[in-house]
Amino acid sequence: MMTATYSPEDNKLRLYSDTRLDADTCAELKAAGFKWAPKQDLWVAPMWTPAREDFLLTLCGEIGDEDTSLVDRAEARAERFDTYSDKRAADAVQARDAVSRIADGIPLGQPILVGHHSEKRARKDAKRIENGMRRAVSMWETSQYWKDRAAGALQHAKYLERPDVRARRIKKLEAEKRKQERDKKQSETVMKLWANDAAAIKRKDGVEMTFLDRALHITNLYDHTHFCFPLSEYPRELPASQYEGSMSLYSALDDDIITPQQAAALSVPAHERAIAHCDRWIAHYANRIAYEQAMLAEDGGTVADQNAPRVGGAVQCWASPRGGWSYIQKVNKVTVTVLDNWGNGGRDFKRTIPFDKLARIMSPEDVQAAREAGQLSELGEIGFLLHDGPKTHPVATEAAAKDQGTETEFEALKETLKAGPVAVVAVPQLFPTPRDIAAQLVAAAGIEEGQTILEPSAGTGNLLDAVPHGKITAVEINAGLAARLREAYPTATVKQADFLTCNGDLGKFDRILMNPPFENAVDIKHIKHALGMLKPGGMLVALCANGPRQNEQLRPLATTWDVLPENSFQAAGTSVNVAMLTIRRPLVSVRAIVQATLF
Repeated sequence: MMTATYSPEDNKLRLYSDTRLDADTCAELKAAGFKWAPKQDLWVAPMWTPAREDFLLTLCGEIGDEDTSLVDRAEARAERFDTYSDKRAADAVQARDAVSRIADGIPLGQPILVGHHSEKRARKDAKRIENGMRRAVSMWETSQYWKDRAAGALQHAKYLERPDVRARRIKKLEAEKRKQERDKKQSETVMKLWANDAAAIKRKDGVEMTFLDRALHITNLYDHTHFCFPLSEYPRELPASQYEGSMSLYSALDDDIITPQQAAALSVPAHERAIAHCDRWIAHYANRIAYEQAMLAEDGGTVADQNAPRVGGAVQCWASPRGGWSYIQKVNKVTVTVLDNWGNGGRDFKRTIPFDKLARIMSPEDVQAAREAGQLSELGEIGFLLHDGPKTHPVATEAAAKDQGTETEFEALKETLKAGPVAVVAVPQLFPTPRDIAAQLVAAAGIEEGQTILEPSAGTGNLLDAVPHGKITAVEINAGLAARLREAYPTATVKQADFLTCNGDLGKFDRILMNPPFENAVDIKHIKHALGMLKPGGMLVALCANGPRQNEQLRPLATTWDVLPENSFQAAGTSVNVAMLTIRRPLVSVRAIVQATLF
């Protein structure tokens, strides 16, 4: 079963069907200008025409009123858009979470370590992070697009129902109706001329026209209809034109292709059809105007209907000062006159504003009352600014605050993507401390609240991550890694330098945690150099290679020496045997004790 409807609100024809239409009917609908709306499950034409109405009458027998209002349809559309927005937002969050899971191994900003065993994997993960971030940002922007579309759908529907917009629509419909009435009148004039006898038309000198003269007169002044004149229907002998295509009746008469009687036989039926066509449009426009006028009256009319403008009053319109009002200089039948100025020091000039372009109106009494209340800031003869009191700003709701927070998060993600989510830094011989071993070092150090801590080979910050509290100083030779550490640990003091060149400039520390370079036994130099920065009573906890030179030079200094399980650093890219040592500096030196005993 098929049902056809018409809505005067949007001037659209709709076709509903309980079953799927056959291919031929679908093709006919498309040829008539109908389109399939899958979300609404119907066929819709963008505007009413007599041909489309006749086609629906042929299919359905009648056309009913559309029950769904423009706002109802806009709300349904907005609801669909909200669903799209929610889905894309969920996709954005899912993509962002996937990025976060990958970034657990490479935090945002963590460099790719060129020359390190992790470089290949890190580059692969970095590409996945970048692609995931692009997807997250894209999905978020898409969700915002559908959110804006939803708001726009409702706003547009409500805009169309505004009294001033409806009043302008009525004026446009009335103009279209008058055009159809003029076309109808012209066709009626042509038919009347064809029906009159030859005496009805005379030349200026009073001589009666021949039938041919009259036909040429009619077709030249009024009838611009074009027809085709094939030789099979209108034979002609040379040297007459053998052209068979489209030409006007006047040209066909003038070239002796047709006779005046043939011209009348062609013209009269054409104008009968034109009159019938105009009647359909005139009736259609009359019905739409009546509907719009009834709806406008129900809304109370325009602001000019509700509060007639008067000289001495004021209006707000497109020509008013920004945020202000224009004084009414003159009231016409359907317009008001106000003053305007280009703002370049020139003279004021007049503008004529139709009633339906007025946004707000103040009576002369209201203007005077506002002036006496001190609410006016005069802008000369043009108008004034009206101060209604302090402006208030709505308090953000919890949902709005959440949306704002999420938006800020994705904007930050977008900026990170522009800058490059993963940096590339050349740092050979860097073996970051595995997190479980970093936790062991921190536990062995027994760090207390308020203590000063030194990390002389900070690298990627794995040891710093394990430190629960304390005043931290970190040294890193690589400028790229040092910059990243400053961002990641804003409360720490990060110095970019070779630790072996740092002497008295760093100070003394309660705890020193370190994983120095191992190459060529340089770990021995680093640990011995660090001992000079340890406060009395302080403790150094370090990792070193468990080699013969380390055992010879460092083990005698150690308070404890624990050999870590084999391959403890395999995840960091090396299979070297590693020992964890602690060195505690006594509160009072042995030399001081001997001196105290002697004296």
